[in-house]
Amino acid sequence: MLEPVSTAQSLWSFGLWILVILSPVLFFASRELGILNAKKRFAKNGFEEVLAGLRKSDVFGLMTINGPKIVLAPKFAQEIRSNPALSVSAFSSSELHAHIRGFDVFRQGEADDILQDTVRSKITQSIGDLIQPLSEECSLTLKPKWTDSPEWHEVCPHTTILDIIARLSSRAFIGDELCRNPKWLRLTVDFTVDSFRAAEALNWWPYALRPLVARFLPSCLKLHKYIQDADNMMKPVLESRRQAQAKDPQKSYPDTIQWFEETAQGRPYDPVRLQLTLAFASIHTTADLVIQTILDLCSAKNWDELCRSLREEIISSFREEGWRKPLLAKLKIMDSALKESQRLKPVSIVGMGRIAKEAVKLSNNTIIPKGTRLLVSNTAMWDPEIYPDPRTYDPYRFLRLREASENESAGQLVSLSPTHLSFGLGKHACPGRFFAAAEVKIILCHILLKYDIKLADGCKPKPLRAGTNLVADPTAKLLVRRRQEEVAL
Repeated sequence: MLEPVSTAQSLWSFGLWILVILSPVLFFASRELGILNAKKRFAKNGFEEVLAGLRKSDVFGLMTINGPKIVLAPKFAQEIRSNPALSVSAFSSSELHAHIRGFDVFRQGEADDILQDTVRSKITQSIGDLIQPLSEECSLTLKPKWTDSPEWHEVCPHTTILDIIARLSSRAFIGDELCRNPKWLRLTVDFTVDSFRAAEALNWWPYALRPLVARFLPSCLKLHKYIQDADNMMKPVLESRRQAQAKDPQKSYPDTIQWFEETAQGRPYDPVRLQLTLAFASIHTTADLVIQTILDLCSAKNWDELCRSLREEIISSFREEGWRKPLLAKLKIMDSALKESQRLKPVSIVGMGRIAKEAVKLSNNTIIPKGTRLLVSNTAMWDPEIYPDPRTYDPYRFLRLREASENESAGQLVSLSPTHLSFGLGKHACPGRFFAAAEVKIILCHILLKYDIKLADGCKPKPLRAGTNLVADPTAKLLVRRRQEEVAL
């Protein structure tokens, strides 16, 4: 005969079953809460977390906003630079959610090779032909931004330089049909910012839910409109060119619309998405370097003397070369100052992102499992054993390095080194660095010869930290006044 079950026993049994059912849910929720808290710590203190990790080990784990990664000390840069088992494209696709609708602009597949090849060959080889047109665009854009007033007046370098870079880049990327179109310029600037915002918004959600969440998040839906707007603006240009080339097959255009077609050689690609990818990869990072260099120069104790040296270099070089490619190579003080700003404040404290396609063994016998996402720290740029007094801005640092070396390329802005990883290292280094260097030098030539500049009263620029990223102070203000340039640019 069965004994009756007491109320207490019934409640205990019921509670036990509830616990069994809810345990996976509670575990998942607890785990996600722990991950969420780690992501919040990274968003606030990612910079410090990397430095703290390196003090303990040359290889350590880091929970970033987009999940766990392994951070390597700078000494590993050489051995992973071109390791075929470590994928750059897979890492980029993962960071930008390229598998999710709306972010597919970053999933180019074979078209990514078309983009890389176009930048390496067509754009880099055409820099000499682009210098004069880029200078013209700089003159046309700088004047309304900074005005011709001979009186000191305040400007915001963050917004004005960004607009100038967008205009110059668009001249080379998409030609004069759209490079002066305010809507196109605004789109190229805003697309990058909003893409990062949308990607970051998704990063806070569990990986499995992201494709669904992306269908409802306003920041993600906004990306669809950018693609559609870009398509609407580019279609008439593409059609006009097709008609013109149908009448005259020899007609050519010196920009990436033409160069993509030549490089593709019949391979499929989307010209609109490639243009957005170009804008995403180039405009903000180039503008950041110009802004940071200007702020560093104006903050230098010997700014007056330094400014005279820079101007003399520009004037003498321009009188010899005009707007020709050799001019850029002769701006050695400017080149050194740019590289020093890039050393002191890189875009990020980590770089060279990779995903391991198979298990990889490092030189210290550490095994990197398949599927692991890797980053290499940039902190060699602040190592006192490599760079004396590394926290001090020394605009002549790399000029001295070039003068002391038998290798003329040593210490140049575009040169690559495991002790200066701002452009990366090896075959996957930034292919657009030569074009970016040309842009920033052209802009600085115009600014330094046409304007007196100094920091606004009370302005003490400090880079903005966000995770592991460093951004030139967006709140910084300059005082500028028009001066008569010694040579007509």
